[in-house]
This record gives sequence, C-alpha cells and structure tokens, in this order.
Amino acid sequence: MPKPATKYFPEENYTELDLVSLSYVSDATEEFGILALMQLVDKASRRNKSLNVTGVLSFDNGRFGQIIEGKPKDVELLWESIQRDPRHTNVVSLGMKRINSRRFANWSMRLCGREEITSANPDIKL
Repeated sequence: MPKPATKYFPEENYTELDLVSLSYVSDATEEFGILALMQLVDKASRRNKSLNVTGVLSFDNGRFGQIIEGKPKDVELLWESIQRDPRHTNVVSLGMKRINSRRFANWSMRLCGREEITSANPDIKL
C-alpha cells in the first residue's frame, strides 16, 4: 500500500505514486531583466531535471507565476526551496492537485508568457 507523501497538503492524502501539479504566485524583490530571467530559468531547469520535475515560469509587472509538476515528494522538496528563495516575497500557493499526466512534460522549466500560464491555470494573476 502506498504511503502518504506530503506534508504541505496533507488534506489531499497524496501517495508516492501520484503525479501532482503545484501553482503559485509571488512578488519579485529585485528587478529582473531578460538576462536575469534566462539565468534563473537555466538554473531552475537543471535543478528540476535532477528532481524529475517539469513546469513553466512566467514573469510580468514584477510578479512571478509558476506551475510545477512531478511526484508529491519531489514537488514539495522544490516548494520548500522556492519559499526560501530571497528573490521573491509574498509567495502564495494556489494549491497542489492530482493530475493524470504532465502538461509540460517536455520542459524541466520554460519561461512563458502571461497568457500561456493563465490559460494553464486561471488562478494565476500577474
């Protein structure tokens, strides 16, 4: 029998066999030009690949929106790191939900536009 696999979202009783998606929004604590964003995405892509996490990041008007997908324990490990990152504040989870398949399976992390990320999750407001 699979054991529970989450501590941040225990009410959903996810198991280690589930695939989940977590979305959040936050406010940047510094200015981000295109070079800084590309460096952020490159670093995140490498980290996500090591965790087998996929997703997209959007940045607009000083706000981040991100969707990450993977096994609950991997997504939560990344979520802990995201919350501690000093490059943003007011980090608000929009929840974690069980999914049947990855929407962003081809990208360990990709920068996308506001329209694309809000069509993937309308709760993300940038």
